[in-house]
Amino acid sequence: MLRKYRIRLGMENHKGWRSAEQAAWLKRVSSEWVGVHLDFGNNVSLCEDPAETLRNLLPYVVASHIKDMAVEPYEDGFLLSEVPLGEGFLDLKGMVAALQKKDANMPFDLEMITRDPLKIPVFTDKYWVTFDDQYSPLPGRDLARVLEIVHKNRPKTPLPRTTGMSPEAQMQLEDENVRKSIEYARQKLWS
Repeated sequence: MLRKYRIRLGMENHKGWRSAEQAAWLKRVSSEWVGVHLDFGNNVSLCEDPAETLRNLLPYVVASHIKDMAVEPYEDGFLLSEVPLGEGFLDLKGMVAALQKKDANMPFDLEMITRDPLKIPVFTDKYWVTFDDQYSPLPGRDLARVLEIVHKNRPKTPLPRTTGMSPEAQMQLEDENVRKSIEYARQKLWS
């Protein structure tokens, strides 16, 4: 169907596969019509350095979400939150440049979800159940690298939270975050 209608399917790297797993699957599929819709930040929740995610998936990327992420420690691991572009720790300029080098017409879309931070409970047994097989290994070095990222990239301002906000206030904050992100992209990424 994809070949017949010349449609490219980009599967987002979501929180179910580490990038090496997804790349191996795409290599087996071996179709120019099936690739990755790269999400810049999702694999951090799987204790993966964003540079490694990009390196593993770059050959397969057909489009990309652009977003920025911030992290902070909490008692069971770390909190992960989308923040306006330029306010997080991702190397946005480097990631965009790598994708544009691969394809000068690479499509980008902004993903800016304003919500409470996601809890990534890496210090609990429940978190590790997902990685307890040969298909989804999580090396200790990867955990150490992500914890180093958390330690070295504490946010300058508190992570966004929406609990207790009225729907109107949530919409206003979301709108503000999207506007900040668009302005940053125009000034710093596509100037």
